[in-house]
Amino acid sequence: MYVFGGHDGTRHLNDVHCYDFLGRMWSVVVTEGVGPVPRDSHVSVVHGRSMYVFGGSTGASMNDLSELRLDTCKWKSVTAGRGEGQPGHRFCHVGVVEGDSMFIFGGYDGTNRLNDFWEFRFGTDLTACTIPPATILSDLLAFVGSESLSDITFLVEGQEVHAHKIMLMRCSYFRAMLEGGFRESTEQRTIPIQGVRKVIFLALLEYLYTDFVDLDLEIAMELFQAADQFGVERLKIICEHKMLGSITVDNAATVFHAADVHTAKGLREKSLNFILANFEAVSKSKSFEEMARENVELVLQILKLR
Repeated sequence: MYVFGGHDGTRHLNDVHCYDFLGRMWSVVVTEGVGPVPRDSHVSVVHGRSMYVFGGSTGASMNDLSELRLDTCKWKSVTAGRGEGQPGHRFCHVGVVEGDSMFIFGGYDGTNRLNDFWEFRFGTDLTACTIPPATILSDLLAFVGSESLSDITFLVEGQEVHAHKIMLMRCSYFRAMLEGGFRESTEQRTIPIQGVRKVIFLALLEYLYTDFVDLDLEIAMELFQAADQFGVERLKIICEHKMLGSITVDNAATVFHAADVHTAKGLREKSLNFILANFEAVSKSKSFEEMARENVELVLQILKLR
């Protein structure tokens, strides 16, 4: 983050400071060239490799534009090209960069409050280049369930699911299976996966391959259970977070029961609080009846806390 100028309560400033978010340290930027005169209430924006400063107050309103190259730390004055003139003197205005333009709105010129709107086009930076977006996630996603280069096959709901051992190593369950010489990793052509639907298993693989999953509420509970089964803790927390914001009268008991079974403390606590606050309605839900049939101890815990 770069900070230019301002007012220290006694005088106007035109120094430049930089804050390093990773190192959490401030440093003074030593600049070259003739920079803007000391001022406050200006606009500073970043475009490309440069910071631009427009307008402000030196005691009088200004309308000059200066550029500081952040790679060389050199200042230069910017002269607008042909057009419909340029903004008048002002301070306390606002500015924003969108694409290759800076937009300026409003401010105060020392006499009048302003509401005019201006665009300054930066033009082409001959030293800049466009870097295409990274494709590693989409590239890896294409291998999920793909037979291409696969070296391990699972049998899920009677269907083969191809995978790649190197990606499975991110999961402690599969790592133990592959490194520990489990029988299924060496003797069987396909490794059966029990208690998990194919769509859920593919979502689990999607996370292992890309560290991301397109999570719908409809599969959050099942994926949460699968993540717990295979020891994928971060995915388990992602699913837990999704469900935390989606607890209703109809599903509160189901969420509470699953959280208790899979030792999800945060999810258990929030779903329990929801049940206690809405007990009359929740206790009449189908999910509450199902929980009572499967684990009456949980119902007794709820009743004791009322």
